[in-house]
Amino acid sequence: MMKRKESALRLGFTFAGCYLGAGYVSGQELWQFFGCFGWLGIAGLLLAAALSFFFGVLLLRLVQRTGCDQTDALVVRRSIPLLRDAVGLLQLFFLFGILVIMAAGVGALFVQILGASALWCSAAFCLLVSLLSLTGTSGMVNVFSAVVPLLVICSVLVSGLTLHRCGWQLTIAAVPSASPLLSHWAIAAGSFVSYNLFSSIGILAPVGKDLRSRRTVWRGVLIGCIILISIALGIFLTMQAVPAATAQPLPMLSIAGTLGRGWYGVYALLLFAAMFGTALSCAVALRHYCMARFSAVAKYRFSFVLLLAIPAWLCSLFGFGKLIGTVYPICGALGALALLGLLHHRFTLRSLK
Repeated sequence: MMKRKESALRLGFTFAGCYLGAGYVSGQELWQFFGCFGWLGIAGLLLAAALSFFFGVLLLRLVQRTGCDQTDALVVRRSIPLLRDAVGLLQLFFLFGILVIMAAGVGALFVQILGASALWCSAAFCLLVSLLSLTGTSGMVNVFSAVVPLLVICSVLVSGLTLHRCGWQLTIAAVPSASPLLSHWAIAAGSFVSYNLFSSIGILAPVGKDLRSRRTVWRGVLIGCIILISIALGIFLTMQAVPAATAQPLPMLSIAGTLGRGWYGVYALLLFAAMFGTALSCAVALRHYCMARFSAVAKYRFSFVLLLAIPAWLCSLFGFGKLIGTVYPICGALGALALLGLLHHRFTLRSLK
C-alpha cells in the first residue's frame, strides 16, 4: 500500500504539539527548567532545541528504516521481554505522573482564580476524569486536544502585549532553582528533552511510518523546534518582565490578568480545558494498557478507576510547582535511558549494513 505523503509543515506542528501542553504554556514548566537560570536559561533553551532536533530526527529515521512503530521495540532492539516490559512500565509511570500533575494544576487553577480548596477541587477532578475514562472517550480527547493550539495562540498574544507594555529586560536575573534535581541549566535542558520525547514516541512513531523522504523528516523536525523555541522565548522574556508572577503556580495566568479580566478568564478556561484533555487521555491510556495486560482490570473496571483516582488525588496534594520540579526531572532521568536505547538501536542498524 502506498504511503500517504506527509508534509514537513504538518510534521512540524505534530512534533511541536508533543511538547506543548498546560505545563508549558502556564509558564511553570518553562520557569523551573529555564527561566530561573537567567541568561543561562536561554542557553538551556538553545541546547534543548538542538537535542530535540537530533533525537527527533533519529527517532523518525529509525521508524523509516525499520518500519516499527512500537515504543518498546524501538527502545529495545532485541526481543528481550524483561527489558521491553520495563519500557512499558516506564510509560505507565509517565502517564500516571502526568495525570497527577494535571490534577494538581487544576487545584492550583481554582485556588488562583476562585480561592477554592485545592484539596477538594483536585479530588473532584480525579474522580471525574477516572469515571469518564470508562467511556473510552477518544473523541472527547481529540476535541480537547484542539484546545492546545488556541492556548498557544493566547499565550503568544499575552506575551506580545505584555512585552509591548512593559518593555524588554536587558538584565535577566537568575534565582535559586526550586528543584534540587535541576541544579544546572544543562541538566535541566537535557531532562526537559528526554521526558518530552520519550512520552511522545507513541505519537511520533506512527507518523514516521507515513513519511516518504529523509528531507521531510529534517525539515519537519526543524520547523517544530523553531515553533517551540519561539513560544518558549516569548514566555521566558514575559516572565522576566513581570517577575512577581513567577511566585504564582500559574505565572502566565497571572500575567494575563494584568491585561484585563477578559484575558484572565479566557486563559483560565483554556488552561482548564487543556489540563482536562491531557488528564483524560492519560487515564484512558492507563486503563487500556492495564486491561490488555491484566484480565482482572477488564473484569473490575469500575473498581480499577476508583483505585486509580485515589492515589492520583493524594499525590496531587504535593502541589503543581513541586510536582513539576520533581516528577518531570525523574521522568527526564529515566527517559534519558530510553533515548540512549534509541541511539543504540540506530547505530546497531548502521553496523549491520
